Amino acid sequence: MITDQDLHFHNGNSPDFDHAETLFLIFSVPEARISGNAYVLCRPNAGVCLSSVYVHQGMHANAWTVDYSDAPMHVKCPETMADFTLSNGLSVKGSNDARDYRFRYEGRDGLCRFDLDFKGLMAPFDPLDPAQNPMLEVFQGDPEASTGAGDSWTKGHYDLVGRIEGELELYGHRFAVSCVDGLDRSWGPRAEWNSAPVSWMHITFGDDLAFHLVVTLDVVNGQPVYTTFRFGYALVNGEVSAIVAAEIDAESVGMLGMHRVVRLTDAAGRSWEMTGGAIAAAPWHTAYTSFISFQSLYRWTMGERTGFSNVTDVIGVTTLSQRLSRLARR
Repeated sequence: MITDQDLHFHNGNSPDFDHAETLFLIFSVPEARISGNAYVLCRPNAGVCLSSVYVHQGMHANAWTVDYSDAPMHVKCPETMADFTLSNGLSVKGSNDARDYRFRYEGRDGLCRFDLDFKGLMAPFDPLDPAQNPMLEVFQGDPEASTGAGDSWTKGHYDLVGRIEGELELYGHRFAVSCVDGLDRSWGPRAEWNSAPVSWMHITFGDDLAFHLVVTLDVVNGQPVYTTFRFGYALVNGEVSAIVAAEIDAESVGMLGMHRVVRLTDAAGRSWEMTGGAIAAAPWHTAYTSFISFQSLYRWTMGERTGFSNVTDVIGVTTLSQRLSRLARR
């Protein structure tokens, strides 16, 4: 069970220089086709931290054309991730058994600010807990196989969806933020080299209906292809049920997702099918040099239901080189 203790560092007496603790929030203003994120990776044993604030409106083929990016490397590592403020102006405070958070940002350049309350709609989902994730048994209890994300999530990880309310101000323009999307936190040794291709996917239709999937990826003929479903959950009227099967059909422009059809089944035998069309997309790799996160904000439809939330396809740059290099294909 995830508790407020998991807001603190998990390095203990570990001497590992590459021990990392992460926190990631993604939010949106769908009516303005705006997608944003706030990301923190701390290395307490090294005393350093990297942070990224990234906001874009509409479609961007290149990271340097997005509306706002602030990704200093490095800033001083905080004492805890439960309540901290970084020198780039990002502050985070968590509470309520890691369900609720307040994210505040005041850019040093005065160009961007936000104040966002994340209220968890569920208890955090722990994919390493067999009571929550039956896919661990399918992958014979191997955390690395079950997550499909290399070393990134194998020592500790949780994910949840929540209601995000607040305000974003960008270049003097103010936007009310009211959306349902995802937050995750992880810890453990992370080499941050050639991140294993994986998709972090949220599909939300409101406070009463939301889904989360983690699916591995490959790049075939220059296009992302979803390969193996790893784990996920359905949140239905406040109750969480594990996803046990999922299939995704993908259409992309370059590596950016444009259209998705998702079919999934939960442990209770319920099945859903939804369709997503991107209204904003951009590659995010200002926080790292080792991988690129191809982020798309989708408008999801399922019957009479409509919702907006984000999909993040994460692919290591070494893998991209191997798949796309002309020399590698000779």
